[in-house]
Amino acid sequence: MRAMVVPKWGEAFRLEDRPVPKPAPGEALMHVRAAGVGLTLVTMRTGIFGGEAPRIMGHELGGDIVEVGEDVSNVKVGQRCAVYFYLNCGWCRWCKGGRETLCENWKGYVGVHRDGGYADYVCLPADNFLPIPDGLAYEAAAVAADAVNTNWHCMRERAKVNPHDDVLLIGAGGGVGIHGVQVAKLFGARVIAADVSEEKLALAKQWGADETINVRAVGDLAAAAKKLTDGRGVQAAVDYVGSSASFTSAVQSLAVSGRAVIIGATPPAEVKIDAINLILTEKIITGSRHSSRAELIETMELMSRGAIKPVVGTRRHFTEVESLFDDLKAQRLLGRGALTYD
Repeated sequence: MRAMVVPKWGEAFRLEDRPVPKPAPGEALMHVRAAGVGLTLVTMRTGIFGGEAPRIMGHELGGDIVEVGEDVSNVKVGQRCAVYFYLNCGWCRWCKGGRETLCENWKGYVGVHRDGGYADYVCLPADNFLPIPDGLAYEAAAVAADAVNTNWHCMRERAKVNPHDDVLLIGAGGGVGIHGVQVAKLFGARVIAADVSEEKLALAKQWGADETINVRAVGDLAAAAKKLTDGRGVQAAVDYVGSSASFTSAVQSLAVSGRAVIIGATPPAEVKIDAINLILTEKIITGSRHSSRAELIETMELMSRGAIKPVVGTRRHFTEVESLFDDLKAQRLLGRGALTYD
């Protein structure tokens, strides 16, 4: 099979001919039909997430199950499936409680600690494959598997967005942020989109943002957000950039009892907190980590009904994935990147 391999962490992809994997007991083999590409992968390729190279990356995947190993009952040959990103045990207190991303026996990430899907086939534990609903395309399912389900978990469980909320999204024109605009609107919020270019802000506006802030033009993002909320601040601020400056702005933009949530992180992402102010205003500062399997299933069902739509800015063949990484690093990519396999 064709595979895009990272020979060593930090190096560019290289096209190789690899044997098609054989599923062991408890595993399944999927023929990949579509994949997503986001900024997280650029960070992963530096090696900061651990894992060993050479490695086939790629975790936002949709395709067809073509073979199953012994003792597999949750998927069958011919079934269309998306891939769940985390390699976890499924039986610890966190997994059983629906918070699999906090697994006590966590084994890593697909595409980092185990070969992913920037190849014709991917072999994974069968529990990492989740059925794609009828009517949802492979590409949409691949986008759902990271760019959308991450937002579904964040808005509902961490930011706790309500219909009366003003919500600030920092990095709203990126691959995850643009879907965050749609999810926040689905919860009934007034969305304030912040990003670094008018082109990205126009995209956010196109997908439902009520107000926009050009971070480079205003200088003080928190002050700009408060101006748009009559000085009160926002009830929730979600930071997709995750730098010290961006998350500091998120915290400073909050209204009384507001929630600041960090999704993406650009190390070092350190923020100074005024503990007295935190006590007096009962603000919440927290993180949000991907989603559970159940939330990915919910996300795909919502997308199959058209409630959330995939926003793909650029499509390339998977053997050209390096060019999408270049676009991401140069901040040229609007929305999500997608890979085709035909």
